[in-house]
Amino acid sequence: MQNIIWNPNMSHYECIQCSQLYSLEEDMFEGCPACARDHEPSSVKPVYQESWSKDNLLPFRQHITMGEGGTPLLPLNIEQESVYIKLESQNPTGSHKDRMSAYVVSMAKSRKYKGMVIASSGNAGLSVASYAAFAGLPCVLIATPHLNEELAKVIQATGAVIVWTDTSMERWERMKDYVNDGYFPASNYINPPVGTMPVGVQAYKMIAREIYEEFSGQSPSQVIVPSSRGDLLWGIYEGFQELNQAGKINRIPQMIAVEPFPRLKRVLEGEPYTGWFEGETNLVSINGQTVTKQLEQAVRESRGEAVVVDEKQSRNAQEQLHRLGIHLELSSAAALAAYYQKVNKYLSTTVVIGTSSSFTPI
Repeated sequence: MQNIIWNPNMSHYECIQCSQLYSLEEDMFEGCPACARDHEPSSVKPVYQESWSKDNLLPFRQHITMGEGGTPLLPLNIEQESVYIKLESQNPTGSHKDRMSAYVVSMAKSRKYKGMVIASSGNAGLSVASYAAFAGLPCVLIATPHLNEELAKVIQATGAVIVWTDTSMERWERMKDYVNDGYFPASNYINPPVGTMPVGVQAYKMIAREIYEEFSGQSPSQVIVPSSRGDLLWGIYEGFQELNQAGKINRIPQMIAVEPFPRLKRVLEGEPYTGWFEGETNLVSINGQTVTKQLEQAVRESRGEAVVVDEKQSRNAQEQLHRLGIHLELSSAAALAAYYQKVNKYLSTTVVIGTSSSFTPI
């Protein structure tokens, strides 16, 4: 089994909203307690006592890995414009979730939790179950009957146990029971939600660093990210923010959140982010009726926006990607569909994040 070595320069947690500081002794699964008391739940992030370099400002010096990361950044020949796709579908279980799974499973293993627990409708469940199996940890997936039957069989083949609930909100209630019993939560379980456990979200900073390296020390003008509660978008944003603070880039890309019906869009127009946003969609990986502070903050601070993409638009984008030899799940193809809506089309370069493979049955 691979060794787990923490970064000794990770000093404390800081709330992304109120800047309250917290000890690393607390795992901060439910975000900032001060903001929660004010009914404005918010994530926290680790703070490091070191300067930026290629290998630091990360929670681990060494962690459990199945070879995730280092995914291709490919140019797309679309209307003679400068568009690239970051193929997170090339990770071990077929999605970007593998980056975070490596971190949360490493943390759970290091701190001797009983096992992993996650509420998921697809990619995240497969990823956490696979990494938990690799690390020798028990895993419990909380799911509704909408979970794809074929995917459920693959998850169960890892040794994970599936606990069924009737509704999505019941998943969070059951998750909390497992957390109280000593299981490590690999997803949010409170409402209104915060992001996933902050050490895990740090893994997504590597996407920004990889894009930076592929662009020979430059940053794109905008990054388009399929989004639900915003773990991925926040992590990419934080990665670029660190590069900017270190003087490596002179601007942070505009972060574009792609959603299947107006949620963040309504928040950016003035509604509270703690609200409940009704909508129905078959874009299951970015479904959900909630918005997080981390998602709102990253989009606002980067001068970005939220773009609503429906199923038909996503299918059209998915079909075009197939013809280019790129096979993405429907929710993932929504990022290219958002590009087709000509989000700031005069900007020089755009990166769309191809979050997950169409070969994963969700």
